[in-house]
Amino acid sequence: MNTKPKDNEWKLNIPMEKLPVNQRKDSLILLFFLNLHGEEIRAFTELKSKWIDKVYKLPETSSESYNSTKNGRYKTLKRMREIYNKYMVRP
Repeated sequence: MNTKPKDNEWKLNIPMEKLPVNQRKDSLILLFFLNLHGEEIRAFTELKSKWIDKVYKLPETSSESYNSTKNGRYKTLKRMREIYNKYMVRP
């Protein structure tokens, strides 16, 4: 497997210790996908298909939990985008 040089890795512009625990977790997951794929569009596509679709699997549309699961997926992606916009530094 080819690995990227260290100077091309995505990083946070704030020390990890200054983030709340939930943002730390989300930022580590986001950093993984950004560093794996390199570009943000591809990283968010893979994040949604490989992480969010597994953690928040949508039930049938007739299920009572459909709307709450759908909202959870949306909120998770929204948090990831906010972390990306606030704290990510491009390589």
